[in-house]
Amino acid sequence: MAKRVRIYFATDVHGSEKCFRKFLNGGRVYQPDVMILGGDVAGKAIQSIQRAPGGRYVFSFRGVRYDLEEGEELERVEQLIADHGYYPRRSDPGELDALEREGALDALFLEMMRDRLARWMELADERLRPLGRPVYWMLGNDDPTELQPVLDRAPWGEASEGHIAHIDGHEVVSLGYSNITPFKSHRELTEDQIRDRLTELAGRLDDPSSAVFNVHVPPFDSGLDEAPVVDESLQVQASIGQVRFQPVGSTAVREVLEQVQPLVGLHGHIHESAGFRKLGRTLAVNPGSDYNMGALNGAIVTLDRDKVKSHQLVRG
Repeated sequence: MAKRVRIYFATDVHGSEKCFRKFLNGGRVYQPDVMILGGDVAGKAIQSIQRAPGGRYVFSFRGVRYDLEEGEELERVEQLIADHGYYPRRSDPGELDALEREGALDALFLEMMRDRLARWMELADERLRPLGRPVYWMLGNDDPTELQPVLDRAPWGEASEGHIAHIDGHEVVSLGYSNITPFKSHRELTEDQIRDRLTELAGRLDDPSSAVFNVHVPPFDSGLDEAPVVDESLQVQASIGQVRFQPVGSTAVREVLEQVQPLVGLHGHIHESAGFRKLGRTLAVNPGSDYNMGALNGAIVTLDRDKVKSHQLVRG
């Protein structure tokens, strides 16, 4: 029988060291029964830190020009870069350009993503195992599939995608892929493929009415999926000086949620559309993301058997 369970959910940390540490701290601060980190765990770019004469390093980051010698100040800025989700790399002039020409830059980037994610899993083991705090991990659409083995080998927690997890009688369905985007990200599916995967998972549920759907992409036209309009060159479009927005969520996710009517849908993907919406009896949530500011958005959802007892957005 399903019991009362308190879920702490966050998503879209995109490689931010600060946001991931805040997520782990949430295990102590919010005292959840279970923690779920939604998709998009990896960062998006390498930040070159170029060696210069005299043992110095010269580079620009977020509009600030740095000229630093090796030491504590350089390490502090490297941590700042990592906290914003980038991967600092000390390199000789032209080194990264040469790797790109040789077709080897992607391999380096993947190695850096793997290394950071593996360190995160070790840190989660250190922080959450003593608390006995269950946690579920999942890749998102922006995460290379090659990162999946890192989650599979995590010493603490469970890689949840593609199977049914159980938390105090509530079943959890997880899917980290998105529908097709203009950005051609790593893990995208057609609406038919998303529908098929979610329908197959839902068919394995013992009690769909008490289930949790941890699905990275939000339901279409739900108010949780409003994103800036971009043109073919991926430039954001504006009208009368205001950015234009449009719904970009998944029609298949909406269809399955409306048919299955689980208790909760946990979503992310669209950073600008934080909030809660009801789709029939299903409470859908997107906490949004401000990872590039070092702020972690999340949601606390308390389930009481066959209903949502309470829900709130949190930020740290």
